[in-house]
Amino acid sequence: MKASLTFLQKLAYTLISICLIILLLYHAQSFFIPVAFAALFTLLLISPANAFEKWGISRGISALLAVLLTIILVLIIFYFISSQIIGFKSDLPKVGQQLYIAITDLENWAQQRFHVSDQHLKKFIDSVTIQSMTSTSAIVGSTFSTLSNVLMYLVLIPIYTFLLLLYRHIVVGFFVKSFGNAHALSVIGVLHRIRLIIKDYIFGLLIELLIVAILNYIGLLILGIQYAILLAVVAAILNLIPYLGIYTATLLSMLITYTSNTPAAVLGVAIVMIVVHLIDSNILLPKVVGSKVKINALATILGVVVGSLLWGIPGMFLALPILAILKIIFDSVESLQPWGYLLGDENGHTTNNPSNKSNQFFMRLFRKFHIFNKNMPK
Repeated sequence: MKASLTFLQKLAYTLISICLIILLLYHAQSFFIPVAFAALFTLLLISPANAFEKWGISRGISALLAVLLTIILVLIIFYFISSQIIGFKSDLPKVGQQLYIAITDLENWAQQRFHVSDQHLKKFIDSVTIQSMTSTSAIVGSTFSTLSNVLMYLVLIPIYTFLLLLYRHIVVGFFVKSFGNAHALSVIGVLHRIRLIIKDYIFGLLIELLIVAILNYIGLLILGIQYAILLAVVAAILNLIPYLGIYTATLLSMLITYTSNTPAAVLGVAIVMIVVHLIDSNILLPKVVGSKVKINALATILGVVVGSLLWGIPGMFLALPILAILKIIFDSVESLQPWGYLLGDENGHTTNNPSNKSNQFFMRLFRKFHIFNKNMPK
């Protein structure tokens, strides 16, 4: 008779498995990042692809139309942002001059405040400059590497999304066959809930981003801040990063504002960003996004940090959707429910198995894929 594993043995196997998964995700990030984004876009585009198929369009053309419409929408948004960046680029020499004056004022203040001689301060600045120059080649190499990765992702993500949409029934069938017919309803239920929640989450996130950008723009426009549209849009995009994004957006906006405005305007920008963030956190996020899966603040921050360490900026944006998917899976598997409880908040609850009505829906949905065995219950 096979002896059962002790708690420490189970814990050791679990930790080893987690470490191996993390190593795989880190070293193969060039593969997993576009696949993760493509999976999210696929979950979002299943509904329009199904709508095109109902109109009599073939599955391949429906998937292609859904992807092309998304690309056109992204290009429109990119054109709007790039036009604002071009306007900012034309004033970049002026901004650099103002920034140089600000650094000079900071040097003078440091000399007076800390009684540092001009010679020591100059020596310190020269040493920092030399170190910066020696690392310039590394920075340039890193920049080219990042740009090449971005271009590769821009090519791979639409291709992966199209293929996942085209073969989505095969992907669903793979997961069901992997767990067997005995768990077919549970697997279909989990996949269905993941699709609905991620779709609602992304749509809600886009609406939230638009509202936050408008509120930021109104506040900055009232203050008379230059580059109000650019700062409002950048702050709204960075706000998508939970908890950490607002601080980055506020500091960046204050720095750019300081190069062309008074200190009072800089303080006003900080107040606008904080007030909009409070409105977003207490009103927009729970009402507009309204995800059914509740992730506590600790798990969210840790997820964002781990995502940043593994995949950089893309990992920070993907952290919350991946945590939401993991929680649905953990809540649906009895042996993994403690992990789902660990991710949830105090008001969170374990997802129960689908009701009989939902079971009938999943059964009809699954039979349509023609992958049930003949002995499957009617």
